Formats: sequence, structure tokens, C-alpha cells
Amino acid sequence: MCNQYLRTKAIGGYRHEFSQIKLPLVFPPVHATPNLAPQPEVKPTDTAPIFRRRDDGVELAMARWWLVPWWHRGRLKAFKLATFNARSETAATTRSFRATFAKRRCLIPADGWFEFTGDAKKDRVKWRVTPRHEDGVMFAGLWDRCETTDAGTVESFTMLMRDAAPPLDHLHTRQPVILRREDWQAWLDTDADAAPLYDLDNGDRFDLEQVSGQAAVLA
Repeated sequence: MCNQYLRTKAIGGYRHEFSQIKLPLVFPPVHATPNLAPQPEVKPTDTAPIFRRRDDGVELAMARWWLVPWWHRGRLKAFKLATFNARSETAATTRSFRATFAKRRCLIPADGWFEFTGDAKKDRVKWRVTPRHEDGVMFAGLWDRCETTDAGTVESFTMLMRDAAPPLDHLHTRQPVILRREDWQAWLDTDADAAPLYDLDNGDRFDLEQVSGQAAVLA
């Protein structure tokens, strides 16, 4: 699972990246570009940027990390399901995600993420995973919108997870679905088969660095 990531890139960097794949960032327009403050630690229920498809390109939206499905009614805090992660194997059929999978996919920008190893609290070791050759990554995500009685309209998102592949399987049995730039359009296309994106090889894409806890060696 993933319950913490980091994002520091300014919006100009994302605008350039989307232009490279001929998928323009059309909203917000250049003259109304917001200042995206760096987020060194994004955790569930935090608000963070996502990118979602528009007819003429993609738009940036700020959403809550912990998906609350469209069918939820009542108070936001009354929603108790742990939906900040979604299993890629079942997202298309699970009640909390199937409508969003079919209609509302998104990209979650990040500069890396964190994993923890060790069983006991005192033995917990925190690791940072960052891209080795790329300027940030995009996680595969789903977004949704619901109406609540205490927080009004809430837009939220979840991060898709898959079985971990080397070398990330040293950290956890699961990892985020991490898209290559050439696959961003395919993920956002809800008519495209997403299954091949779940098995992308990690290769040498990532560096693993211990950031806290007693000195540890990954098995």
C-alpha cells in the first residue's frame, strides 16, 4: 500500500510535460496558473493536485486523497471505508470504484513516495522511493465527486495498487501503478484496456533511500 508521497514540482513543469505528448494542459489557462506550493508529505485526506481528461486536453484539479464515491450521502466524516488505495485487479468491479474506473480516471503527480519496513513500532524504517532517470512520476488514479451535508461538494481520488515488482518488492508486497509518460493518454482514455499498464517493469527506474529508523539493509 501507499499512504504517503511527495510532490514539489511547479505547474510549469507539468505544462511542459503534457505538451511533449501533445496532450495540452488547458485548464487552468496560462494567465490563471496557480502557485502549487511544494508538498513534502502528502497523506490520506490531504488535498493534492490531480490531472484529468477534458475534451481538448487535460485539466488540473485539487482533490482530497481518500476517495468518497458519488453514492455517499450524509457527513464526509461518516464515510469510513479505506479507499485511499484501490486494487488494480478489482477496481473495475468493486462497488466503491467501478463507476469511477469506467468514467473518471486521473493522473496523480509525484516526485516520489514513502514505504515502511519493520514489524514493531520501534523497528519501523522509513524509505523514500524516487525516480532515477525521470523528473517525477505519475501514478494511476481514479477520482469522484459527491455531495455531503457538512463539507458540500467533495472531489476526491484514490491511487491504484498492484503486486510489487523488483526492486520495490523488497519494501512491500504492493506498489502503486506507476505510468510511463507514453502511457498517460492510454490511462486517461476510459475506452482503452488498462490491464497492460498494471504489469510495467520497474527495471532500474527507482532509487531507494532510507530516511529514518535504525540502519537497515533490504533483503
